[in-house]
Amino acid sequence: MFPTVDTSFITEGWAGHLSYLLLVLSMLMRRMLWLRLCVIASALVGIAFDFFWLGNPVGVFWQALLVAVNVAELTILWRNDRRAVFSDEEDGFRARFLLGLSPGRARRFLDLGRWEDLPEGKVLTVEGETPEFLCYIAMGEVAVHSGGRLVRVVAAGHFIGEMSLLGEGGAVATAILQTPARVWRIERAKVVRLRQTNHATMGVLEAAFARDMRAKLVFQNTLRPKEDASA
Repeated sequence: MFPTVDTSFITEGWAGHLSYLLLVLSMLMRRMLWLRLCVIASALVGIAFDFFWLGNPVGVFWQALLVAVNVAELTILWRNDRRAVFSDEEDGFRARFLLGLSPGRARRFLDLGRWEDLPEGKVLTVEGETPEFLCYIAMGEVAVHSGGRLVRVVAAGHFIGEMSLLGEGGAVATAILQTPARVWRIERAKVVRLRQTNHATMGVLEAAFARDMRAKLVFQNTLRPKEDASA
């Protein structure tokens, strides 16, 4: 005899399958909000299936607990987003590089670093050495030297030290402030730890590095014709 499809698959079984389908779908969500909403929807369908079709109080209890935990987590996320406050310079940083993060997550990330006013001549990276900090230049200019030669000047709105974080080597150039500067900087060790513990935030940060490096290259290329003409 040929095997037949169990009728429960297309009658009362549909609720059980829908519950698992929503759970699988939640694993595909890149944003925490949608992930938790899918888990809640999966658990609610699972509660209905366990209660009305299976008469399984144990399943109802654990599915209800799953709903409660995820509702509590969403409440915490909502509260953190409502409480997140940013200065003007942080808003500029966030608008350019952290749009993929909720306000609460962006606030937690920024709190890992600190804002500082640094003097002219401060060395941010040394060619061949592992930088201690990742820096974002909010105000000021940075002279970048490679092989003892000035190769570019980086203006405000860019990172310094990100290249070594994308790889595992030392800095590719020496970066020195040629004006007093306002910077946000974070210890390299914290960024490395973030890569291991918070893939979502690190993914947004690495995408920001890529956009920043692209902007630097575009700016560098626009200067070359002028430099060549003056040579």
